Amino acid sequence: MNKLLPIIYVIIWISIIFLTPKEVFYSGEGIMRWIIYGGIFLLLPYLLFKSLELTSFSKKTRKGIAYLSIFLGIPFGLWLNVYSENELKENGKITYGIIEKAWLIIRKSRTDVWSVKAKYIVGDKTFHTSTKENPEKTLFIGDTIRIKYSEKTPQISEIIELKNK
Repeated sequence: MNKLLPIIYVIIWISIIFLTPKEVFYSGEGIMRWIIYGGIFLLLPYLLFKSLELTSFSKKTRKGIAYLSIFLGIPFGLWLNVYSENELKENGKITYGIIEKAWLIIRKSRTDVWSVKAKYIVGDKTFHTSTKENPEKTLFIGDTIRIKYSEKTPQISEIIELKNK
């Protein structure tokens, strides 16, 4: 079984990157997204640790490598960001949305920030933006705003009024 672990590790990464529908990452809600992130930050480091038992590395080294693998989530997040920017550039359409939630996020070590979430309709389906920071506190519940969304993956969106701030 241990000899299969490196293969399983690679298969899971390939599945997350290439086979998981993009709308899962950009939906802003749903359990599937949390399962994926749990896989990246919990399951994959564990599988890597167990896979490294096949090597002559000490247990301390194997643990260190497994802990460091958590940082693979950073380039993955950057890749998702680049992907969404390209998607909006190539397939972007504009619609109107409404701010449905506005609140102050209280942070312990950084400045508190006003944040908003909006809903918008594409076709006959309602979508929601992820939480967006609005430091100038210019948007409030009920405000009509413009949203740029991907025609291919409508879950990918940005609030135009917050884009250049």
